[in-house]
Amino acid sequence: MRRDRTKVRVCSVICLVSVVALIASGQGREAANRAKLPTFDPVKTNRIFFADVFARLDGERPANPNVRIAPQTDGGVPVGGEPSTAQSYAWSKIISGPTLEDEVKAIKLATDKNITTPQDFAGRGYKEIRRDFSVLAMLFAIINEYDDDVRWKKDAAAARDIFARTASNAKAGNNNVYNESKKRKDELLDLINGSSLANKPEEEANDWERIADRSPLMQRLASAQEEKLAAWTSSTDSFSEEIERVMHEAEIIAAIAETLTREGMEDGDDETYAEFADLMKTSALDIVAAVKSNNAEQARKATGEIAKACSDCHDNYR
Repeated sequence: MRRDRTKVRVCSVICLVSVVALIASGQGREAANRAKLPTFDPVKTNRIFFADVFARLDGERPANPNVRIAPQTDGGVPVGGEPSTAQSYAWSKIISGPTLEDEVKAIKLATDKNITTPQDFAGRGYKEIRRDFSVLAMLFAIINEYDDDVRWKKDAAAARDIFARTASNAKAGNNNVYNESKKRKDELLDLINGSSLANKPEEEANDWERIADRSPLMQRLASAQEEKLAAWTSSTDSFSEEIERVMHEAEIIAAIAETLTREGMEDGDDETYAEFADLMKTSALDIVAAVKSNNAEQARKATGEIAKACSDCHDNYR
């Protein structure tokens, strides 16, 4: 029994010695086969490589083409340069993205009633279409200049042009205007459903003189003030019941008031006319503030100011 234990110990020692010898032999071969580290002549390498490459750079680093940086603007005009054809304007302080979208959708519903048969269109439909498509052209022009993310921005310039053209043609209710209006109706539905327009804009920048006539915009303004806000702000209960729609109509009035003074609009450069429009816009934004603070009395007074501005303006330019 003792002899067997001795044999096991001897075998274990022999195995351990063999393993150590094998490892030592392999490391020796590796050391013998390893390549020597190269050496470089510093005089020659400095002609090819810079010791500090960043010290040699001059000027600003180029922009990453995959990162979109919003341009700095001052009232819609890019800081440090001339306005571009795709300049933005601070419309977000006047009308919200949801109000723009809701108004476009509301006009789509109106077209379903106003573009039915050629006979009905010739009788009254074309008048409604001229007003609604004028407002649409204005809305898409606003979206085109909008200073924040808003729906339909990619197609805004093209939509602006086609609805402005049809609104201009809708001074009569003939078959050509009816067919053109039906096509606009289908394209509006496609836009709302997420499709893009096949049309290309004549130019990206807004030419307000060609976008909308004053008369149909005034019709929409009168509807907002006389038919809606006057009733909805007449009492605390009415204000509370219609508070969301009060906000919507107030922002529409503010947007129209701003549009009426843009370059190219009729009388837009007249100081007295601009004062009336500015008072109307300021009062409309006071209503928006009243909605946010749930102040029915403030909304009622501001609605009265809008009515007064409209009346005084009409008396002055009658």
